[in-house]
Parts: sequence; structure tokens; C-alpha cells
Amino acid sequence: MTVTESKSQWRKHLQGKTEAMPPAPHVAVAGSMTAEPIEPYLGTHLLSKGFENPHITIAPFNQLQRLCADPASVLSTENIDALVILWRLEDMFPELLQRFLCGDATAATELMAETMAFVSALSGLREKFSGTLIVSTPPYPSLPGFDGAEILQPISGSVLHAEILEQWIKNISSIPRLHILDLNALLRKTGAEKAHDARKWHLYRQPYTEAFWHTIGTQAGRLIAAQTISAKKCIVLDADNTLWGGIVGEDGVEGLALADDFPGSAYREFQKHLLHLHSRGILLAVASKNNPDDFYAAFDSHDAMVLKREHISAFEVHWDSKVDSMRRIAEKLNISTNALVFIDDSPKEIGEVQDRVPDVTCLLVPEEAAYLPDILRGTDLFDTLEITDEDRKRATMIAAEDSRRTLQSGMSEEDYKKALELELHVFEAAAQHVGRVTQLINKTNQFNLTTRRRTRDEVESLMQSPTHRVLGMSLKDKYGDYGLVGVCILEKSNDEARMDTLLMSCRVLGRDAETAFLAQIAETARRWGCKNLAGTYLPTPKNGMVKNLYAQHGFTQVDDSTWRVTLDTAPTLPAHIKAALDIAA
Repeated sequence: MTVTESKSQWRKHLQGKTEAMPPAPHVAVAGSMTAEPIEPYLGTHLLSKGFENPHITIAPFNQLQRLCADPASVLSTENIDALVILWRLEDMFPELLQRFLCGDATAATELMAETMAFVSALSGLREKFSGTLIVSTPPYPSLPGFDGAEILQPISGSVLHAEILEQWIKNISSIPRLHILDLNALLRKTGAEKAHDARKWHLYRQPYTEAFWHTIGTQAGRLIAAQTISAKKCIVLDADNTLWGGIVGEDGVEGLALADDFPGSAYREFQKHLLHLHSRGILLAVASKNNPDDFYAAFDSHDAMVLKREHISAFEVHWDSKVDSMRRIAEKLNISTNALVFIDDSPKEIGEVQDRVPDVTCLLVPEEAAYLPDILRGTDLFDTLEITDEDRKRATMIAAEDSRRTLQSGMSEEDYKKALELELHVFEAAAQHVGRVTQLINKTNQFNLTTRRRTRDEVESLMQSPTHRVLGMSLKDKYGDYGLVGVCILEKSNDEARMDTLLMSCRVLGRDAETAFLAQIAETARRWGCKNLAGTYLPTPKNGMVKNLYAQHGFTQVDDSTWRVTLDTAPTLPAHIKAALDIAA
């Protein structure tokens, strides 16, 4: 979205707002510079990610130290979901920088000390502010003495900034639940001349062009959205003129463009980026209209291939429609089609998938091969604030699921469940589980009784609450570990425990894990001194599969959304599942 389009959309949003619309989310931006220009760009990015009524508050100019000491006095409201802090060395410590440029040997040491004091102040802010906290890196100073084009500029300026930046990132990263917006990297990528606006700086203390504010706002929006919006899970790849240059059925394996020289080098670089995404837990699949013998000959035997079979979780190599391939891949991987990103060089194939499976994200291979390696760079498709163990093991888990399907073939349902040798573990979530728990809360749609979304900060707050318990559920069988696949947030009121959140990954359906999970939740409520267990079902377009879950497990409906069971009649463990419960007394 361009600068002009963003401003226009934001104006329309503001014109359509009413007092009855609660802000969601409410974001505050505080800067060592005047930060008002960020508002339309941050706001429109949040709108594009599905937030219905984002509200942006801009804090007073250059009040960061006061903000850290007393956030309420600067923000004038406590209802802030996310706080973005942007700062520059030349705004906060101008005298020290000037002394350094004039040759004062002590200025560098003092500047580092002041920077570390700012880290301590932000640590104090983190204790006072419970929402999402995003803080920028300090960009390279925009001062004449730090002008890289000046041939007499002392190299000490570059060294000073590098040392400050290194220590800043190292120390700021130790503050819990703080996310870094790399303003220095964004400025370096854009270029100082394109990013800075000298006139607006002198008139309004706004140092950047509208285009660069657009870049900053978008990046801040990505960080905020990644708190609650799931990343795409699988990249589906065409083969000919996508994974390699040429058509294997016509050019043969030896005629494909796939080498260290151009254009083959572009396809190898693209595969290297795919391999990087795979290491982060993104699944890879292939959907190719090809003779299978030709395709596998190229895929397996070409010595310049970066990707191997073990990196691909699903192959669809045939002459059927790619629409059918999308659906089969989603079914095989047990994910929804809206988790797929499809990359193909054919506008016809892209158009057909867009028309018939519109929730698949489609990307057309650029005509110039040199631009192919960048097709996935800079997108927000795979944004995540944390890579969990389950993410890294996802491809291995898919392979284990193939073994389970083989076992199931020819067996009765009951015999299959027994043969799996299931072991379930329910535990109170600890610090090492927060990332995965938050991920499940925000990405699980089908087996999710309430679909209430929560940020990592909110999850951690609930873990500390004396009236709440955040339970995780892990599952394993003889073929492998499913990992952390279930979450329940319990809230105690008098002698009743209420399930505010109850969800489970669809990967473990059909094994009675939901019954075992409910049994362990009931036991947790007993140990908590409760007599009843209550749950809520809030219907959505996607969670119809759990509509009758409570009724099927002996709960009685109390009203339109609430169900209750006494702990004397609560669900019990299925005989074929071994279970362990690890909770505090």
C-alpha cells in the first residue's frame, strides 16, 4: 500500500469511527522525535491485518525518561495495549555527541553509560506497563560529523555507534517481553538521503520522510499483529520455472537452469531461502503438473538441488488440477487452506487457485529470474515473535503421522487407539511454555471452544494470577512426541472452576485426547477445592466441530453459552491413555 493510499484509508477509518466502538488495539507511540506522522501507516497496517478499530495515541515529544518513570503521567490513559518507543542518540544525548565529535576522550564512555541507564529505565517501565512493549534500536546519527560521505570523517564515529548498538541490543534483549524494532536496519536499507527530511526536522522536529514513516509504521504494525495473528504454515511450490529454470519434461534434467551461474544461481538462492524458512518450522510442499518420473529424476539427481526429499512434507506430482493439489496438501498436513502460500510461474494456475480456493495466498514468479530469491523477503506472511520447539519439529511430526496412518490401515478404531500407546501429560504452563501456549491460543480455530485471543503478555499475567491456572497438554505415542497440543485457562470463582479457554490442536483428534484432557482439568479443579467445572462455547464460523463437546461429556447446559458438570460426574480417563498431572498443590 502506498503512502497516499494509506493516508486515504486511515482518513476513511477515522471518519467512520463512533464512540461506541472500543479501540482494538489501542497503541501508543512515544518518540525522542515528533512521531505524529507514523499514525496513518501504523493504523492502516493494523486494519489490513483484520483489526477492526485500531486507535493510535502519540505521546508528547521527547519525554522518554519521564515515560519510563511514570507512564500514566505521559500517556494520560491506562488502557494501552501496545507501546512503541522510537529513539535516536542525537535527540537524547546531543551534547555528548557534540563533545565526542570535538575530540573529548571521555564523551564516548559517558555516552555508553547514559545509554545503559536508558536500558535500566526501560526495565523499570516493563515492570509498570503490562502491555506489548516495542523499542527501537538507535539508528546511525544524522549529524554532519557522522556523514559517511565526508572523507575526513573519523572512523571512530562508526566504531562508537557499532559499540553502542551491540551493547544496546545485548542488554535490551534481557528485558522480558520486550520486542525490538530495528530502526537502524530499516534506515540502512532505505538509505539516509531517502529517509531524512531536513525541512520537516527543522520545522517540526520530524526527521523522516513520509515514505520512511510508512516503513516504520508498517514494521511496528507487523510486530503488534504477530502477537495474535498466525503466520502461514506451508509454502506450496511449482517445479518448472519455479524450483528450477526450464521444463524438465522438455529440456531434460541436464537442460535445467540450476547452477552457480545465472540464471541457475537465482533458483539456487531461492531454494536456500526456502531451506531457511523450513528451519524455522515452515512446511514445504510441491504441486507440479509433470510426469512423476521426470520430476523425481530432476529433484533427486540434479547435483545443484538445495532441497531434498526430507525437506518436503507433501508431494502432488501429476496432471490433476492444482486446486485439487491445494486441498489434498492441506488435508494431508492437517492444516486449513488459508495457511498455504502457493508460488507458481503460470498466471493461469495462480488465477484458478485464487478463484476456487480464495483463502490460499498466491504469489506469481517474477518474469526476471534475478528477482525470484526476493519473492518471500520483506513479506509479513511468516511473521512470528518466537520460534517454538514444536515449530522446529513440525516436519518430523508430519513424517510420524504417515507412520500412524500406515498402522491404522486395516485396524479397528479401538485397536488402533490401543496400539498407539498414548501418553498424556497435563501441567501448569511455565516460562518455557509461554511462546507455544500463546501460539496455540492465537492460531487454533476448529477445536477451540471460545476462540479468545491473547498476547504473550496477557498469558504471562494470567499465569501469575491467584484466581487463574494456565494448563498445557502434551501428548506422545510410540511413533513420536506431538509436543504441546492443548491449552486450558481455568478461572476459580468460589467453588467453581470455569474454563475461560479450552483448545486443542486438530493433529491429535480421533484419539480421545480431548476426553483425557477434560478428565485432568476436572482433577485440577478438585485439587483446587472446587465442586463444579463449567465451560463456555462461543460459536464461530470455524469451530462447529466442538459444538456438542460438553454435551457428549456429561455437561448440562445452563444458558446459551455456559455448560456445567459436578466433579462427581466429570469425565474420566479413557482406558487406553496413560496420563500424568503436574500441578502445584
